Amino acid sequence: MIKKVITIIFIFFTTLSVQAYEDCIIGSDGKLTNIQIKDNTVADVYPIITLMNEKNMLIVHPLKEGETSVCVLKDDKDIINFNVKVKKDETIIEEVEGLEILTIDEPEEPFELDKPPVLKKKAEEGKNG
Repeated sequence: MIKKVITIIFIFFTTLSVQAYEDCIIGSDGKLTNIQIKDNTVADVYPIITLMNEKNMLIVHPLKEGETSVCVLKDDKDIINFNVKVKKDETIIEEVEGLEILTIDEPEEPFELDKPPVLKKKAEEGKNG
């Protein structure tokens, strides 16, 4: 069972990385349900089911350039509306109080990985041997 879930998650995230547009995760401190999209040809919005089944995260997946609005129900009582604008090179989501917006296609700040250390003893043995 766990292997199937890991495989599905792996396939899901590998397919996101090849998209031309920037996908986003929207997080909330409450349960997000009843997702309604004004124009679902511009972007698709769907929930992420976590291990704890919290239902407090959504993925916004752009499909084509344009603008749309999204309406979700938070904690079965608060209606939250936000706008999504898909451009050729980025996705812009209107900031809304109570929602945190994160990109998943690229890091916010550039970074470099450290080079691995070279062991001098093994390098010297290779020259002598």
